[in-house]
Amino acid sequence: MAEKELPKSGARDGFLDCLKGFAILTVVAGHTFQAATPDFDHYWPFRFVYAFHMPLFMFVSGMTAAFFFERHLFQHQPTALLDIAVFRDDLWKKAQRLLIPFLTWAAVSSVLNPSGDLLRDMTRVIQNPDNGLWFLPVLFLCSIGVTASGLLVAAFFRLGPQGWSMSFEDRRRQLAAFALASLIVSLASRCIPSGLGLYEARQFFPYVVAGLVYQIALSRGLPTVLRPLPYAIFLALVPFWYRTDISPLVAHLPALLGRPHSINSIYMMIVAAAGTLAFVDLAGMIYRRLPAFLERSLALLGQRSLDVYAIHFHFLGTWPPIIAPTLYSLAVSTLLRLNAWTAWIFFGQRRSVVAKRARFADHAPALNVESSVGPAAP
Repeated sequence: MAEKELPKSGARDGFLDCLKGFAILTVVAGHTFQAATPDFDHYWPFRFVYAFHMPLFMFVSGMTAAFFFERHLFQHQPTALLDIAVFRDDLWKKAQRLLIPFLTWAAVSSVLNPSGDLLRDMTRVIQNPDNGLWFLPVLFLCSIGVTASGLLVAAFFRLGPQGWSMSFEDRRRQLAAFALASLIVSLASRCIPSGLGLYEARQFFPYVVAGLVYQIALSRGLPTVLRPLPYAIFLALVPFWYRTDISPLVAHLPALLGRPHSINSIYMMIVAAAGTLAFVDLAGMIYRRLPAFLERSLALLGQRSLDVYAIHFHFLGTWPPIIAPTLYSLAVSTLLRLNAWTAWIFFGQRRSVVAKRARFADHAPALNVESSVGPAAP
C-alpha cells in the first residue's frame, strides 16, 4: 500500500485529526489506569502515559494554531497594518469553544453529584479548574498568551527604527522572534497572581509554543538523523518518572547542582518533551500506513476529542477498557450534537451533526482543504 504524505504546513488533511484521535486514546487509557489501583502513582502503565499525554495535547494544540498564525502573521510583513479584529475574533471563537463546555460540564457534574449548592460548586470550579475539565480554561489562557506573543512580534518589527536592517521574510527569524516574544509573555504572566488556572497555563504554555513552531518549521517531522533521539531519551528516563514524588535520578544528584524540586521540574519537562516528539513521530509512521476506514475513524475521533474528554469519565470501568468508554462517549456526543443548541452548550459549536452532513452534501465537490483547524482537547 502506498504511503500517505504528511501534511505541509498550512494545508489541512487528516493527519492532525488522526493525531488527536491517537492522543485522546492516551487520555482515556491514562484515566483507566488511574482507576485500576489505589496506588496508581506507582503503577507503571499510568506513569508511562501520564509522563507526556497532557503536554502532548498542548503541543498538538499549538500545531493546530500554527495554521491561523502562519496565515495571518507569518505570511505578512508586520510593518503593514494587521487586522487586530481577526485575532480578537479568533479568541472569541476559542472562548466559546473552550469555556462554554467547561462551565456546562461543571454544572452537569454538580447535578450528578449534588452538594446542595450549585453556585458554590460553580464558584469553586472557576477559581480552581482542577475540580473540573481543567484543560479547557488552561488552553484558553495559553491561547491568549500565544496571541499576545504574535502581536508583540508584529509590534516589535512595526515600531522598530525606520532604518531597521532585519527583514521579517526569513522563516527562521520569524520563529525566533515568536519564541522570544513567548518568553517575554511567559515572564510577564508571573506578575499576575495565580488563580483561575493561570498556574497550570504557565506550566503548559511552552508546549503550545513548541507545537506551533514545530508545525511551521518541521511540518514533515524531525530530520532523519534526530528521529531516534526522543525515543531513546523517553524510554531511558520514564522508568524513573513519578507524578508527585521526586524522581530517584534527581534525588541522588549532588546538592550543589541545585534544589531537587527545581531539577525535578526540568527532568519532567525533558521526559514530557521527548515523549511528545516520539509520539508525534510514531503517529506519523502509523498514519502513512493506515487503511482508509481506520483513517476516517481516527479522524472522527480526533474531531470529537473534546467530546470524548468531557464524557468518558462517566463510562470508566466499562468493558472492554478504553474501547468501551471511547465508543460510549462518541455515542453520547452524537446524540448531543443532533441539536444545534445542545451542540453549542456542551461542545461550543453551534452546527449540529445534521447541519454538517447537509453542508457537506451541498459542497462536497468544493471541499476546502485549507480550512482552519480547531483546538485540540484531551
